Amino acid sequence: MDSKPSPLEILMTEFMPAAEAAAVEAQVARISEPPRVTALADLRAPVYGNDPNELIKNRWLYRGAMALFCGPTGVGKSAWSLQGAMHWSVGKVFFGMVPGEVFQRVGMRILIVQAENDDGDMAEMYLGVLAGCDELSAEEKTLAGRRVFAVTVSDKSSDAFAAVLEYLIQAGTPQEGLPYDIVIVDPAFAYLGGDGMSQKEVSRFMRELLNPLVQRLRVGLIVCHHTNKPLRGKEKEGWEAGDYAYLGAGSAEWINPVRAAVAIRSVGSDSVFELRAVKRGKRLRWQDLNGAPTTVKLIAHDTRPGVICWHEATPADAADLEADAKGGRPKKHDEFECVHAVIHRPGESQTFYVDLLAGAMDCGKETVRRMLRSCVLEVWIGECGDQQFRRYRVTEKGQREAGNRPSTRNWANS
Repeated sequence: MDSKPSPLEILMTEFMPAAEAAAVEAQVARISEPPRVTALADLRAPVYGNDPNELIKNRWLYRGAMALFCGPTGVGKSAWSLQGAMHWSVGKVFFGMVPGEVFQRVGMRILIVQAENDDGDMAEMYLGVLAGCDELSAEEKTLAGRRVFAVTVSDKSSDAFAAVLEYLIQAGTPQEGLPYDIVIVDPAFAYLGGDGMSQKEVSRFMRELLNPLVQRLRVGLIVCHHTNKPLRGKEKEGWEAGDYAYLGAGSAEWINPVRAAVAIRSVGSDSVFELRAVKRGKRLRWQDLNGAPTTVKLIAHDTRPGVICWHEATPADAADLEADAKGGRPKKHDEFECVHAVIHRPGESQTFYVDLLAGAMDCGKETVRRMLRSCVLEVWIGECGDQQFRRYRVTEKGQREAGNRPSTRNWANS
């Protein structure tokens, strides 16, 4: 029995000129898989707790969806992404971002596609992150090193990058060819191949190249992106809640197509930053110190030598930053005690002095770092070594001043 012609076929054969009908046929032929139309009553909600598509809990990120991660240049976005990948790969929480229950049990395979680090940089970052992940066991660290993969793609953008990305995802892990659960692309500007301010070009990259690809291949995609350059030491003040979704540099189309987004934001410190869940953030179920729902956390660099890692800021650091934001608190600490500590405990690392002074003076580590910087500016102490292995020595000026400003503390035995 012959099937009846569709309304489109009747329209094309009986009412459209041949040339127009041919053009429609050509367009239809380009659609390899027409969109599926479903009645709302036929849709089925996910089964929470046993959903193999739920990558981050409460469907903050799921298979076939994209998320955006934004942060200032040079702040440590790549290290943050790698640290997150290592935790999720063994089913562990990372800054309140909890893997779905299926992946808490079995872990994940994660691919990092990056453009800016060579193998040496990646190895140093991996070892630095590994050294700082104290909450992971030795077995979990070893397993993470085998479940997180990295590839450098620095010569492709736009359609060519999408083709390479599709190949990498379809190929799966080296040797075994196992499928990836999450793919991290770092950074977005390296692969756009166009004007990041252009809504048209960014929309095509995000909506026509990446989004259909991850939906078809059933992976979660995290796109790392830069924030706009701040006008001063702090980023824009007085923002309203919805404004933070547009921290990313360039067109609003970077944030619009993604399902979720987090951003690192400067708060005027060189070691403590704000982590904001700017889109779909309530699904993360974060709580502040009082147990109230929030979408904001304070995070900090780990200052231990050889460690390239992030951790949650301490309550003392948070209190110091809050006081600064309100115009500062009365000075309670004599910064010259830093000089006495260096005199009596010479040759130690910055991390050692920060821990020692913060504990002895009952203040936040960020306060100690500010006092140390002030002592350097006063030329009481001098710095040596690089940022990761910074050490201090007392200058001649500091030695003379110490004779006039004795300490009431016994730093030699602290």
